[in-house]
Amino acid sequence: MIFNSLVFFVFLCIVLPLYFLCQHRWQNHVLLVASYVFYGWWDYRFLSLLFLSTVVDYVCGRRISQSDSDIVRRRYLLLSLLTNLGCLGFFKYYNFFAESAGRLLEGLGLAVDAPTLNVILPVGISFYTFQSLSYTIDVYRRQCPPAKHFFDFALYVSFFPQLVAGPIERSLHLLPQVESPRTFSAQAAVDGIALMALGYVKKLVIADRLAPLVDTAFQGSSLPYADAGSWIFIYAFAFQIYGDFSGYSDIARGISKVLGFDLMVNFRAPYLVSNPSAFWQHWHISLSSWLRDYLYIPLGGNRHGDWITYRNLMATMLLGGLWHGAGWAFVIWGLFHGLLLSIHRRFTPLLKHIDEQAAKVPWGRPLWRGLTVVVFFHLTCIGWLIFRAGAIEAAAMQFHMVLNSTSVLLTPPDWGPPLQYSRMVLFLGGLVLLFQWKHEAFERFHTWPLGRQVFAFTAALLLITALGVFGGSQFIYFQF
Repeated sequence: MIFNSLVFFVFLCIVLPLYFLCQHRWQNHVLLVASYVFYGWWDYRFLSLLFLSTVVDYVCGRRISQSDSDIVRRRYLLLSLLTNLGCLGFFKYYNFFAESAGRLLEGLGLAVDAPTLNVILPVGISFYTFQSLSYTIDVYRRQCPPAKHFFDFALYVSFFPQLVAGPIERSLHLLPQVESPRTFSAQAAVDGIALMALGYVKKLVIADRLAPLVDTAFQGSSLPYADAGSWIFIYAFAFQIYGDFSGYSDIARGISKVLGFDLMVNFRAPYLVSNPSAFWQHWHISLSSWLRDYLYIPLGGNRHGDWITYRNLMATMLLGGLWHGAGWAFVIWGLFHGLLLSIHRRFTPLLKHIDEQAAKVPWGRPLWRGLTVVVFFHLTCIGWLIFRAGAIEAAAMQFHMVLNSTSVLLTPPDWGPPLQYSRMVLFLGGLVLLFQWKHEAFERFHTWPLGRQVFAFTAALLLITALGVFGGSQFIYFQF
């Protein structure tokens, strides 16, 4: 069941009245049943994995909180880690590592038939695994109390708006909202409906309108043009993936606001930042903050000198790349961003000095910062080229796509053919940048004057009606 389908609209029309007719405890039961129906709509067999993760982490959380023995506490934490990461590793990474090991042995002259299985990737497993894991880790660290009721915890893990593509919530933030009574708020509902409208514009108008162009461009092992005209397709994917993923987050947060929940902001303005550190504070914030709190800081963070910091950054981004997909292109994408973070950290004093010197010249600082935003956006796009190559099944073709494409992006373009696509890409990209520039305003939609609210809703409906694609396409991040 996906947000941009008629089935989901009917589902929501059934769930919302039932939810608001009930008191708190029954509201949670309604949402829990709805969440399991929502997730089971793809494949009911995967409900067993969701239920297993829920039961194990609930029991482990209770046992950890009840024991004063460090040995017992560590054992239950280890049980939670092994269960969650074991399921994630088997379903998402088994074939990748088996095939990679087989190719490595073949390269060493050993003929080995690596066993692979026809394993179907459960939708959203990376999201709910990390969300459930954060609970047991936080209980172990004594940063949050254990869930009082099993069904409340089950709803925390399976809450349907953000179940399959985030934001990845934390127990300290979402679980208290599950356990507390909720009442209808007209202000929250207005903000929620506005976020849903914004999300549907991003998905139906921007992402799905660009999808055919991107799919055509990346269907082979090289981009369509052997010159800088190919940038138009890389821009298209950058705008598509933002519209698709942030659109999902907006819809999820909008539905949650209507229900009385407040989910964390997952995107701010990632294409308007000037460095990789700021990018990961604005893109997929729930994942980057999860990696920071549960991997980067435990590894030592930046507390033990530069080289250890660089190691920690590379390790964290390597895991971030693998989280996105079981493929070498995703590994390289993660290492690419780890390298950008390390280089930026190394040269931060120099960049600050240049910024201070630019401030002494009229218009110097705005021009310098504008230049760094443009340069870093293009570095981000190179990263998206690597990321998108991960959708190509053959690893050799992934590398060929990246190497062949990056070698021609500086070749002067023949502007004839790309112009037929550039108008659409630039128009939809302009919407993306507008939404990022004004992202804070959309969080306070209820404060807008009534006339501006009516205009915004009318514009959204017109855009969706005129340019929206209504094929019910899946969201890109469902595969993660």
